[in-house]
Amino acid sequence: MSSVTVLEKAQELQNTVRSISESQKERDDQERVLRRINEVRVALQAAMVQQQTAVVLRERTGQVLDVSGFEAARAKLESKSRGGLPSDPTFVNARRALEVFANELSTSLRQLWKAWAIARIQEVSSARFVTLGPDERLEANELYESMKTKANRAKVDSASILTFCSDRDALLRLLEHAPDDAPEELLELINRLDAGGVTLRELTDTDIVLLRNYDQDRWFTVTRKAD
Repeated sequence: MSSVTVLEKAQELQNTVRSISESQKERDDQERVLRRINEVRVALQAAMVQQQTAVVLRERTGQVLDVSGFEAARAKLESKSRGGLPSDPTFVNARRALEVFANELSTSLRQLWKAWAIARIQEVSSARFVTLGPDERLEANELYESMKTKANRAKVDSASILTFCSDRDALLRLLEHAPDDAPEELLELINRLDAGGVTLRELTDTDIVLLRNYDQDRWFTVTRKAD
């Protein structure tokens, strides 16, 4: 083999090594970029969930939160991407900005939602449930407990807000014709009758009048007991 041929072979081998090295670098860069893109995508999705929850909160309750941080973080990443693929620091800064936005908005959502929801619950007097029919009373209690659960959740989401508002509307419809001025004596009497074992002799004329005045006599039947 001539020296020229050996030199050519050496040059060819060197070019091959360089090509392999460059290809590996390209693959490493591609993997790095894909990894960073995925990190930003995850942070972006989490931020979008919080933003959407804030929108639902505003639509259903009128409570408004500042969500400008979401657009600011996204716009910054877009501006850094116009000249090609962003650098590592750009990806990292974008992810962190989105995470900070999502965390801060989540905390604000929780505080604002809980205050609003508890205020709505306090507007409902559970003592009025006793003046409902048995089935309606059971439904009212279930709706009331569901509302309290949604109000005290550790994290707020759109589904919780929508369910709470739906439960509240249903509860208000049940209570629409329930007396809101029911005296304590009526509530005690109904609870005593519900407990059972009350004879007609034990009911006073005042008790019966009280039931009739508040349209509660239709929920009770009188039967003769065995000797």
